[in-house]
Formats: sequence, structure tokens, C-alpha cells
Amino acid sequence: MRSTPRPPITDLYALLQVSPRASAEEISAAYQRLRALYAPERVAEAAPDVQALAAQRREQLDAAYAVLSDPQQRAAYDRRFGFAAPEEALDYRPLPPARGQERARVPEERDSLAAPARLGQGPLSWLPALGIAVVGLALLLLLVLSGVRTTSDPAAMATPTVAMVRLPFTEAQLAQFRSAAENNNTFEAWRAYGNALFDNLQTMRENAAQAPQYRNQLDRWQMVIEAYDRALRLRDDPIVRADRALALFNYGVDAAQPAYVEQATAAAEEALQQGVAAPRALLNYGLILSLSRPPRTEEALALWRRITTEAPNTPEAQRAQALLQSFEGQPAPTGTNQAEN
Repeated sequence: MRSTPRPPITDLYALLQVSPRASAEEISAAYQRLRALYAPERVAEAAPDVQALAAQRREQLDAAYAVLSDPQQRAAYDRRFGFAAPEEALDYRPLPPARGQERARVPEERDSLAAPARLGQGPLSWLPALGIAVVGLALLLLLVLSGVRTTSDPAAMATPTVAMVRLPFTEAQLAQFRSAAENNNTFEAWRAYGNALFDNLQTMRENAAQAPQYRNQLDRWQMVIEAYDRALRLRDDPIVRADRALALFNYGVDAAQPAYVEQATAAAEEALQQGVAAPRALLNYGLILSLSRPPRTEEALALWRRITTEAPNTPEAQRAQALLQSFEGQPAPTGTNQAEN
């Protein structure tokens, strides 16, 4: 069997889903998270096409990290490809499904970040109108958090492009994920398809939330939800449930559909009552609760503290730590570690 040809890699920062201004620690955390996402054991039962895509992405991630983790190679790469970010630029890290991240922003969208008019608009659209302090919190949420349905025509699956926004997955890759899910009908294939769609939408949401290319495609969040539903029919999984809840929340906020926000909140409450313990699930549910109307801040803080104590050496703990600092104005509890390199 011939191996899948690898596309040329020119933007290593986009591949690792970090900003060109990201620190070494941020690059390391992003690499760990993405490498785990495409680990062989996670796709062991998936279709051959999905396994091939995962292997291809692992090779690309390794190559990108080898350059960006070495100061000399990174400096040479930046000079060659002109990755000198303006001093005033802000960096934002998307939420995980699935999967958290940090990417360059679209300059013309900067003004839209200042004061979203209402729930359902802008990359800070989760915020209720609670004033400048809450707006500042949302900026930090986007900074520290990183992690994707209905016609079968590959062209219809293409997420419209926006200048200077690089999507994690190409049209061809999305079509492969969809085909593998429909033909094999396995939990792993539907989850992988949902994750890919989620990541593309989340990238547009955080970099160009007011662009027509994103606003006209809000119904694709329902495709994310449907893909996760198909996966959950085949196997129950707490992380997929948490990512589905976050997709519900994103769509409900951006499309001004309160019923979806209510479903997301109810899903968080049910999972917490059942004793969910996965760090990613706790992180997602904490975000939903903290940005609900009214905000359930203390409950969110408790979830993030739990992550830092029960899973200290994970990317989720690193993000939870930053969230705790933003809310409490002090370091996270003693003994909390950064994600391992």
C-alpha cells in the first residue's frame, strides 16, 4: 500500500496551533497535546485511512517541534519565513475538543474583540455583559485554552477560507475523515471526524468571528454535534460528551439559540453529578459554568483546582492553573506543576 503523500509544511506555528510569539513552554504544551491526540493507541481501532492520517500528522508534528523547540533553528526559521509579530499583537489559544491552541489573529478583526455587543457575537461571545473585568477574563480564557457536518460532496465540506487564518485541516482531509466515518461506522472514525470539524470551526471562531465566512457557517456546529452523537451511539466516552457540550455551547452562543446553551449547561451538570473525572471534561465544563448566565464561578474554580491537584502534569492542568490565577489573582495551589516537556 502506498503511503499518503504529505503536504509541504511551511507554517510550523500553524501546524502546532500556536502563535509565532509563543513561549517555549507554550510550544511544548501544544506539541504534547496534539501528539497525544494522534497517538497510535487512540486510533488503533480506526479505519486504515484514519490511521494513515494520524501517522502523517504525527510525523509533521515531530518535524515542527524539532525546529521550534531549538532556539537557533527557530530563529533561522523565523528569519526565513518572516514570522516577526508586531509588538501590539495579541495571542489567543483556542479551546480543545476538542483541543485547545494558539494561533495568529486576523488584524482587521481586532476591534471586534474590544466590546462584543451581545451574547452570540465575536470571539468573546461567551461573555455576558458584566463589564470590563469579565471581558478581560475572556481574553485570558482564549489565551490559555486551546482544542469538528451535512452534504456528502467534498466541495460542500470545505470551510470557507479567511485571509491570514490557517485552518488545521484541509478540504481533502475533512473529506477523508467523513468518508472513513461513513464507510466504517466506528467510534474512533466518528470522533476523529468530529474533532477535525470542531478544530476548523474553532479556529475561525477565534480569529474571524465576525467574518461572513464564519457567520454563514454556524450550522456546521450542528454537524459537529451530530458527529459526536454518532460516536456516542457506538461507545460512551466522557471526553466526547464534554466536547459535544462545548460544541452545543458555542453554537448556542454564536447563533443566539438559548436552548442549545441550556442543553450544554444541563450536560455539564449531569456529567458532574455522575462523577466525571477526565481533566479535559472538567476543563470544558468549568468553562461552560463560568460563562453561563449568571456565571457559576465558584463551581468552575473548584473544577479547575481539582485538575491541578489530580492531574498536575498535563496540559489541562497548565490551562487550569492560568484560569485560577486570572480569577483569584494569585498562584495556583502549592504543588501544582507545569506540563512536562
